[in-house]
Order: sequence, then C-alpha cells, then structure tokens
Amino acid sequence: MKKFIGIVAAAVVLLLLASPVLAASLGISPSHTELEVPGDGSATANFKVHYFSGDLKVSLVDIPLGVEPEMLHIEPSSEPVEIELTIYGDESLGSQVYDGYVRFLGMSGETVAVAVRVKAKITHIVEGQPVPEPSPEETPVPEAPPPAPPGPPPPATSGTTEWPILPLAGFAAGTAIVITLIVVFARRKRY
Repeated sequence: MKKFIGIVAAAVVLLLLASPVLAASLGISPSHTELEVPGDGSATANFKVHYFSGDLKVSLVDIPLGVEPEMLHIEPSSEPVEIELTIYGDESLGSQVYDGYVRFLGMSGETVAVAVRVKAKITHIVEGQPVPEPSPEETPVPEAPPPAPPGPPPPATSGTTEWPILPLAGFAAGTAIVITLIVVFARRKRY
C-alpha cells in the first residue's frame, strides 16, 4: 500500500508540475508590400518578425517568381528581428502586375505551427514591354487592412480572463487525486 501511495503522490506531483506546450505566435510587419521587380534582376523586401523564434519557411502565393531565402532561422529576441527577402524576376513571364501574398510559415520540426500571409503587389517589368493596366472590372475593391500583429498581453485588471484548458484540467485532476488521498488517510486513522 505504501508503494501505491508513493506512486500516486509522484503522479500528482508530475501533473501539477507539467506545463503545457506553449502556442507559437508570429507577427510580420509591414502588413502590405509593393515592389517593382525587373525581369532580368531582383528586388529586396524588408520585413520584421515579431514574437517568434525557430525556423521560418517563406514562399510566394499567386506570384510566379522566385524568393530567397526560402528558410530562415529566427533566434529568440525581445525586439523584432529584421529580415530581407530577395524576389527574382523572370523575363519569360513578360511585364505583369501580380497581386498575391508572401507566406511565412513558423515550423515546429516538419509541422506548421503558425502561418501569416502578407499582401503583396509585385510589378514585374520586362524592358521593352509595357506593364498592362488593369481594367475597371479587374480593379479590386480595397479591402479592410488585416489585423495588426498581436501585441503583449494587457495588464491584469478586473474583468474576465480566459484560462487555458490543459493546465486547468491538469490542476483539477491533481486536486481530485490529492482530495482522494486525504480522504483515504483520514479513514485509515479512524479505524
């Protein structure tokens, strides 16, 4: 019985000390970029990475151009980390305006932990070819700006706060086990 109680006590301690896996967070600024990329060259885009450390995979969505680097390692920092991406032109595509996104994927091993897309308007210019003007039907209606990257949590004030489920469940299970042990020991001493 003493071994059983020791095992249960160890399990309670492990449950109470276990911490949940922290959710990854990623913020990218600016939230929109516009570039002119020569067909026979490249252009650079500068971004700041907020609230993230680890591997960051970069790609273009709806923009058939090349981007480097495709993978970055972001070191932990209390300040935003500045990154520079190089976007390469392709003369075979001709002059064109691309409306798409720069996609940033925060990786956890081989799994995507968090993703952010930044709106991008890329004007691809090939010498000797005019850039086509969008027709009025193709002109997109301006969208509401995307939400700003998450900031630091607000200071604790009176009001409601949301509790994370996993630590709350672990605390409840540990409390139930401790109460059960107290009842078992209290009954034992009576008899």
